[in-house]
Amino acid sequence: MSKLSWFDKKTATFNSFLSNETETEKGGSLPRLLLKLLLIALAVIITLILVDLALVFGLKKPDVIGVFGDFFGGVLNPLLTFLTFFCLIVTVVIQRHELSLARTEYKKTAEALSTQAVENTFFSILDLHHKIVDNLKLDTAALWPNYANRDNSRNRDRKGNIPEVKKLFSGREVFEEIINYLSLHSSSSEKIVERYKSIQDEHNHVLGHYFRNLYQALKVIHNYDNKILDNSQKKKYASILRAQLSTKELILIFINGLDGICDNGKFRNLLIEYAMLEHLPLRESKGQFYLLGNGSVRIDQTMVAQYGKKKEMPLLDLQKCYGGAFGNNQFIPYRLKNIEQNFDAENTSKN
Repeated sequence: MSKLSWFDKKTATFNSFLSNETETEKGGSLPRLLLKLLLIALAVIITLILVDLALVFGLKKPDVIGVFGDFFGGVLNPLLTFLTFFCLIVTVVIQRHELSLARTEYKKTAEALSTQAVENTFFSILDLHHKIVDNLKLDTAALWPNYANRDNSRNRDRKGNIPEVKKLFSGREVFEEIINYLSLHSSSSEKIVERYKSIQDEHNHVLGHYFRNLYQALKVIHNYDNKILDNSQKKKYASILRAQLSTKELILIFINGLDGICDNGKFRNLLIEYAMLEHLPLRESKGQFYLLGNGSVRIDQTMVAQYGKKKEMPLLDLQKCYGGAFGNNQFIPYRLKNIEQNFDAENTSKN
C-alpha cells in the first residue's frame, strides 16, 4: 500500500474540516479550528495593545511611538478584517448546522408520513376484510339440494321436535357451513377437494371476492419497498391480518391454496412467507391428517407438504394471454388474437 504524499495528507485534513459533522458535541474539527484561530487573533490583538500602552507610558519617545503606531495600525487592520471574515465563516457554519438539523427533521417527518400512509392503507384493507366477511351469503340449496334437505333428526330439541334445516347463511356462518358441506359423507381428502372445486367453479360469488381481497392484502404488504417496511415490519402487519382470521377461515384458506384450485401458487407462497396458517389446528391420527382435530375435514400428507416451502415461480410467464381489458384472463382463447388482426385488416382495407 503506497504512502500518502504531504499534499494528499493535507487534502484529507482539509476535507475533514468540511465534513458534515460540525457539531461541537460530536467533536467536529471545523469548530475546533475556528476557535483556535479566534483565540490566536485575540491574543495577538491584546499583545499589540499591551505593547503599545507600554511604549506610550514607558519610553515617552514620540519618534519611536510614531513608528510603532504605524506598525500597530498596519497590523491591526488586517486582524480586524480577519475577525470580520471569521464572523462570516461562523455564520456559514451555523447555517450549515441548521440545514443539517432541518434535513434530519424533514427525514423524520417523511418517515412518519410514510408510516402513517402504510398504516392507513393497511387498516383500510382490514376494515374492508371485515365488511366482506359480514356480507357473505350462502344458499345451501344452490350447492346441493340433497345437502340442504339433509336429515336433521339427530338435532331434536327438548320436546323431541325436529328443527327445520337452515338453508340460508350469512357472515362467518358461511365458513362453517361450507366446511360441513365439504366433510359430509366424505371418506377421502380427494372428495373434499372435488367438492371445493365445484364451489369455486359454479358458485365463485360466495367466496371469490373474499379470497381475492385477502390475496391483495398480503400482496400490498409484501410489495412495499424495504426502505419503507423491512421484513420484520411486514411480518408484524401480516400477523395482525392473521389475527383477524377464524379457525374456519384458516381451513378454507388451506384448501383454497392447494395446487390446481386457484392460482399457480402465488397466493400460497405469500401464505408460506408470512406463516398465515400458524394457528391452523392440524391433527394426525393413524397416518391421516385432520383439520379441527375432530376428523371433520380429512386431508392427506401431500396437501400438508405443499405448505412446507414456497413454490419456485418461473422468471418469465410463458403462458399466452389475450390481453386488453381481459388482462391475464385464462378463459379467453389466445387464438382470438388472429381474429382481432383479421378484423383490423378488414377495417383498414375498407377505409
